Amino acid sequence: MENLRLKPAEEKLDPPGISVLKRATPAEVAAEVRAAFPGATKLHEAASTIGTTTEESIRLAGFEIIADPTRRFPNHHRIIHREGVAGFTEENLRRLSAAFEETQEN
Repeated sequence: MENLRLKPAEEKLDPPGISVLKRATPAEVAAEVRAAFPGATKLHEAASTIGTTTEESIRLAGFEIIADPTRRFPNHHRIIHREGVAGFTEENLRRLSAAFEETQEN
């Protein structure tokens, strides 16, 4: 659940939200992050555990997912709440967290 809390920079986004990458498999996400940031060893370590979910599960938890492509990640998306920052409450984050499953990638 900690990874789903908005960080200060994420609170300032329009709309505020959590960055995610949309791919067919967790292995594809891990490989994409490692390729985009070849020298970022801490990020590589973090990419060994990936939360997976579906758009439907995100919506059922009360959140939305929107496309937010970047130069490095055309498949970059953002999980947002219709109430903005105020929607990222403990209760809502518990529901969102339950929508994810952790996957280990090497």
